[in-house]
Amino acid sequence: MAAITDYATLSAAINTWDERTHDTDELIGLAESEFRIYFGPNYAKETTATLTFAAGVAALPTGFIRPISLTHETYGDIPFRDIGTVNAVNATGTTGSSPAIVAISGSSVYSAPLYTGDATFVYDGTLTGLSGSNTTNWLITNAPQAYLSMCLSMAKAKFEDFQGASVLKQQALQTLSDLGMQSTVGAYGRSGMTMRGATP
Repeated sequence: MAAITDYATLSAAINTWDERTHDTDELIGLAESEFRIYFGPNYAKETTATLTFAAGVAALPTGFIRPISLTHETYGDIPFRDIGTVNAVNATGTTGSSPAIVAISGSSVYSAPLYTGDATFVYDGTLTGLSGSNTTNWLITNAPQAYLSMCLSMAKAKFEDFQGASVLKQQALQTLSDLGMQSTVGAYGRSGMTMRGATP
């Protein structure tokens, strides 16, 4: 069996592991609903995407909450400004090999001067659901077993095996908890401990 790395391999694994044919979109959607409840309403995770600009406009990624940075491969960091400043620069209609500034307005990123090409976008975002058009996200990359367990839990619940569903759900949530703990250790693992008190 192939490794679970994306929407297609997860869909195949659900049917293989449960030995039934399922509406995998339904199960994945239900699993993601459970994940979002676990994460809570204020959840955001730093993630990276490639923005593709065409004539100075690029679509924001699904699940975008707030920007962190935008970087051109050759020219480095691109500062964020307000849309009025970007529009004022673009009034001349000039194009460039790299954006000098960018602004976010609505569901798009606008560059000045008008730029066509790619840039690396780091942003805080929600968990973007898997689908035929969005085949990966950070969770399936880092914890495919959490996805599989939660989807199988939903399949068990559908056939009224509530005990099996509960066990699989707890496995998925424990994996998420372990993943969160691993991130915390990674972030603080090199920090030293300081204790107040007299030095002998």
